[in-house]
Amino acid sequence: MGGDTVIELDILRSVCEACDAEDPVLRPGIIRFELELKRPDDAGGLEAHIAGLLKDGRFVLQPLDPLLPTFYVLQFPGVARTIAPDRLFAIADYLAGELELVSCTPDIGSTLYAEPDAHRLDRTNPESAAVDALCWSKASAPTDFHWSAKAVRAPEAWAISPKKGAGIIVAQPDTGVASHPELDTEALRFDLAIDIVGGDKDPADPLDPSFANPGHGTATASVVVSRERGQMVGTAPAASLVPIRCTTDVKIFDGTPVAAAILHAVKIKADIITMSLGGIFSRSISAAIGVAVDRGLIVLAAAGNCVNFVVYPASDDRVIAVAGVDSNDKPWKGTSAGPSVTIAAPAENVYVARRTPNDLGIGTVSGGQGTSFAVTTTAGVAALWLARFGRDKVRAEAKRRGVSVQALFRAALTATARRPARWNSWLYGAGVVDAAALLRLALAKIPAATGNEIAPEAVPDAPESAAVAQVFADAQSTDVVWARYGAEASYLAADAWRRGDAGRSALLETPARPLPSPGLQAKAPTVLKRSLRFANAVPHLQAPILAPTPPARHPLTIIAPLKPGQESTAENARASLAGTGLRDLQDLIEGTLTQIESQTESTPEATAARRDLLNSTEAVVRQLASDGEAALSIEGRIVTEALVRLKGRPAFKVEDGAISSKHAEFTDWSALLTAAKQYLPALCASVGRIDVAGAHVGTGWVAGPGLVVTNRHVAEAIADVVVKRGSGSKWFMRDGVTINFSDNGRGNELRFKVKGVAAAGDAQIGRSVDFAHLDMVVLDVETENTTAKLPATVGLTGDPGEAATLQDIAVVGYPARPDRSALEDPSGKEATETIGGRLAMIFGLDYGRKYFSPGTIVQAAGGVKADGNHWIFSHDATTLGGSSGSAIITFSNDLPILGLHFAGQVMTANYAHSLAAVKQSPFIGADVTERMVWR
Repeated sequence: MGGDTVIELDILRSVCEACDAEDPVLRPGIIRFELELKRPDDAGGLEAHIAGLLKDGRFVLQPLDPLLPTFYVLQFPGVARTIAPDRLFAIADYLAGELELVSCTPDIGSTLYAEPDAHRLDRTNPESAAVDALCWSKASAPTDFHWSAKAVRAPEAWAISPKKGAGIIVAQPDTGVASHPELDTEALRFDLAIDIVGGDKDPADPLDPSFANPGHGTATASVVVSRERGQMVGTAPAASLVPIRCTTDVKIFDGTPVAAAILHAVKIKADIITMSLGGIFSRSISAAIGVAVDRGLIVLAAAGNCVNFVVYPASDDRVIAVAGVDSNDKPWKGTSAGPSVTIAAPAENVYVARRTPNDLGIGTVSGGQGTSFAVTTTAGVAALWLARFGRDKVRAEAKRRGVSVQALFRAALTATARRPARWNSWLYGAGVVDAAALLRLALAKIPAATGNEIAPEAVPDAPESAAVAQVFADAQSTDVVWARYGAEASYLAADAWRRGDAGRSALLETPARPLPSPGLQAKAPTVLKRSLRFANAVPHLQAPILAPTPPARHPLTIIAPLKPGQESTAENARASLAGTGLRDLQDLIEGTLTQIESQTESTPEATAARRDLLNSTEAVVRQLASDGEAALSIEGRIVTEALVRLKGRPAFKVEDGAISSKHAEFTDWSALLTAAKQYLPALCASVGRIDVAGAHVGTGWVAGPGLVVTNRHVAEAIADVVVKRGSGSKWFMRDGVTINFSDNGRGNELRFKVKGVAAAGDAQIGRSVDFAHLDMVVLDVETENTTAKLPATVGLTGDPGEAATLQDIAVVGYPARPDRSALEDPSGKEATETIGGRLAMIFGLDYGRKYFSPGTIVQAAGGVKADGNHWIFSHDATTLGGSSGSAIITFSNDLPILGLHFAGQVMTANYAHSLAAVKQSPFIGADVTERMVWR
């Protein structure tokens, strides 16, 4: 096996030690692997073999389902899935080799695409910016609540066949359903339902706000079977729907529960399976689809949202994949597309039954967006078709032709589709669903399938995502390599696509690019290598989006020139600008821009951007003074932010431990920086850039001999952790984790190996912010390399009162190129890379190197809302992604380190932990804090 075999087995053994339950239920969020045997008989001795490898029997091994006798599930109940996807795939690769399996696939719980409907309901979600920019149409919803049913001509179909789907059973693997006036109990077959992830027969959606898609199953079910007497109507208002709760997140990377859901639909003799979910390729889902199609079921899936290429299982050539259109038969903004798509249906502003967390049990009806609703619209039409002709006659016709019911329905559906003008059938399928034409087409008249399949990369004018789509297509191959690595290859291809497209980088879990498992590294197919080229050489780092509402900021008080000692108030700022202040400001900005121009390798575009800024200053500042920041256009907001940074909140490039005095003299910080000049070299020398395999993931700083402090969410990108109940956590560092103290983050002279984790906050951070959780970790680092010794610490402030005092501070760190979510316009008017692009040009920022960014404490520790521990303060210094883990210093004494920056957002606010408050808490043990140097 590969060189990483030992560490992967060590991790799995640690997982086994942490397992403390014998729960067979396929619960979400735990460590689980799907094992595919070569033969059913290979199951004999499998459990003993695994126990021998792990030197422990604390795990659950069970058959997935009798209908798939070669598939088994290996899971570790009670062990939270805190291990990165690529490490899980490496463990799976090891198991596949040791157990001689066809495949071994982990449930990875990743994020492939944005589910737009859910994230419009939760504006604090990190994906919201990507959803807004890539997926969400701002078109007004039609006033007719039945418009989507009419768009597929369902009412005309009802007139042709008044059965309206009666007697047909639609099975829906989803998040379950919640009670709603638009979902009559007579429409739902609870007697056939099941909760696969809960372990009982009640498919109720708990509407838990911590889940990714609460209420999703309710909305999608309503599009199929809502009765005619309500506000909205489903396309099959007399059909029955069986809710199968199999997930809490319809972005599917946990294939096992979905496969079980499909097989349940087969066993209850459902007629149709509709899946408003999707993710990476899954061998078990593929096998379950095969069983369903062979048993005469119609299987449909949503094409996907926000990623261009068609996700799995819609990309499966046996599945009817449904793309999305708007009310004008134009492709919906966020729809996935490609030759895997069969047909299209409404996906924009489709009226759905809405249930949300904390809605007090009151169901509403509102417009939703996503291919989730396109596929359920089509599933209802499939029910109309089966009811019209009768399942027995349909099956008889399929048998006469020697095809499946699925193939017969696909042929009828595509033959009767409406084809709008200038329709691209390569990308969006045969056209838009036409239920009336479908029901008028006699079974005997259905044309034979054309069989004109085309590879994604062969599509005329194929989009760049075609290489990713080709990986998804090839994953279905029976080739031994694809069988073993298809799921991993599709994950890596999708991740590479997201990294290569800045707009989609908000969908990334981590700034660290995932690495192929040792086996796939050796056998990677050419098509996968092509898709991996989309991965950008520089990762898109994002600061977590903040749930708490930050305090209102007042840029005018920062921009306006004030006299020494004059209080910084809005009234004084306006008075200054009404006098000579505006002219003084323009002179200052001109001098600063001239200095930046001389110190950077400027481009014509950057020079023009700086000139435009200078020319716009007067008009923007006058509007800001008279109307306030909220009245500014996005252009005005960019100018305002630039003025704030140029004058009051600059980012000074650190060169040899110093800051350019010429740059500083044009800002508000010249006097303070002059006074602090002698202390800057030692401070800056103690701050370094944390890399994994050469990729920038954050900032860290020396806190004591052999100790470096950074954020826990940075540590989660450079190490995997197994949480052990009652006995702490065990961390496993990735290869190539270092901290480099050079100003530009390059070279090896000042690069030191990160050896492990000495202490950490006890809660997983991930991509969200919870002020109750400590986003801090202390790393063990080598104290010398071949050329240098680890820099000394400047010392940490041990007085909690310092962070509880409003005062000047500075952030020292390595800002990285931001992603779209970090650049979202907080006014909600626009989410765009324009903000970051323009600011980067104006300042000539050199991402990935060391900067010193002064500012002030805005909210003192103890005054931040939702901070019950009194260990958080907010500040207004300039930060970006990559600044995570930065040191925050005060200008007192010899620039001691006051806090740890952990989250922020452009043009909004930044948050940091008070180190003194952390010291007084129980989360970092005394054995570690005593090794840190306190002042």
